[in-house]
Amino acid sequence: MTPSIIVSGYSLLFLLIFSVSLLAFIVIRRLVLERKKVRFDRLYGQIETDVLEAISRLNPDFSLQVARKHKGHPAVLTKVLLDFGDIIVGEGRDQLRVIFNHAVKGLCLKRLTSRRTAKRLQSIRLFIIFFDPAERDLLFRLLKDKPAIKLAVISALSRIPSPETLNHIFNAFQEDTGCTIPAYFNIMFSLGNRTEPLIKEFLKRPLPVDKLGLLVELVGAIPLRTLCENIVALAGHPDKEIRIRVARTLGKLLIPETVDTLVALSADAAWEVKAQAVKSLGKMKNLGALDILTGSLFSPFWHVRYNAGYGLAELGEAGLLRLREIARQEDDKYARDMSNMVLNDLIIPGEAS
Repeated sequence: MTPSIIVSGYSLLFLLIFSVSLLAFIVIRRLVLERKKVRFDRLYGQIETDVLEAISRLNPDFSLQVARKHKGHPAVLTKVLLDFGDIIVGEGRDQLRVIFNHAVKGLCLKRLTSRRTAKRLQSIRLFIIFFDPAERDLLFRLLKDKPAIKLAVISALSRIPSPETLNHIFNAFQEDTGCTIPAYFNIMFSLGNRTEPLIKEFLKRPLPVDKLGLLVELVGAIPLRTLCENIVALAGHPDKEIRIRVARTLGKLLIPETVDTLVALSADAAWEVKAQAVKSLGKMKNLGALDILTGSLFSPFWHVRYNAGYGLAELGEAGLLRLREIARQEDDKYARDMSNMVLNDLIIPGEAS
C-alpha cells in the first residue's frame, strides 16, 4: 500500500469522524435547547399564575411569598415581570414591585455592570418599570455608557423631571453623537412645559443642525409659545433645514406677530422653505397674506403651489374668490390646474369651471 493511499485513507477517516461529531453536536444541542425551552415555559406558567394571584390579591405579604418562592429562577421571573410590568399599573404594579425588590433587584444591580449589552438593557428596563427616585444617582453613572444604554437611562430619568434630572437629559442630548439623537424628541416632548427654560438656553448654543432643528420642532410640538422670539431669531439661519423648521413651528404656534417673519420666509431662495412658509401662512388665517398666497400659486414648484392653494382655502371666502379667479385665467395652466384641484377637493366643482 503506497503512502498516498494511506494518507487518503486517514483523511477520509478524519473527515468521517468530524462529520459524525458535528452532526452529533447539532442534534445534542438542539435537544438540550428544546429541553430548556420546555422547562422555561413550564416555570413561566407556574410563576405567571402566582404573579397574577398576587396582582389580584393586592396583599404585600402574599407578594413577598411569591418572591421568595421563585427567587431561584431569576431568568424566568424577570421575563414575567417585564411582560406584566409594561401593562399593569396602580396597586397591581406595587405588588410586582414587591416581587422585584425581593427577588431580582440584587441581580439587576450586578447586571448593570455586565459586559453584555443585552443584560444591561434588560436590567435598566426593569429599573424603568419599577423606578425608585432614590436610585437616580445610580442611573446618572450610566449616562457615559453606550448610546443604547444611555438612551434607556434617559427614558428612566424622564419619569422624575426634577431640575437636576432635566439638566442631565439636556446635557446628554448635547453630548450625544450617535444615531439616537431623534429619540430625544419623544423623551423631551413627554416632559412638556418643564423643558422651556432649558430649550430657551440651548437654542442659543452653537448646536449642530440636527440638534438645533429638533429643539425648534419641539417648541411647536409642545407648544411653547413664550419661546416665539427665540424661534423668530433663527429665521435667518444659513442652513435651509433650520429655516424650514422655523416656518413649520411658527405655523403651529399661530402667533399673529410672526406673520411678517413667515412672509419673509415665503420669499426664501430655497423652494422647500417657501413651501413650508406658505403652508403656515394659510394656517394663520390672516387676510394680510392673501396676495402672498395668490402669488405663490404661480410658483414653478409644485409643493409651493399646492400649499398656496390650500392656504387660500384656509382664508375663507376671500381665499376662495382668488382661487376662482385663478381657475378661470389662461396665462398659467399650472396655477389654473392647482386652483381647480383645490376647489374640486373642497366639493365645489361648479366653482372650478
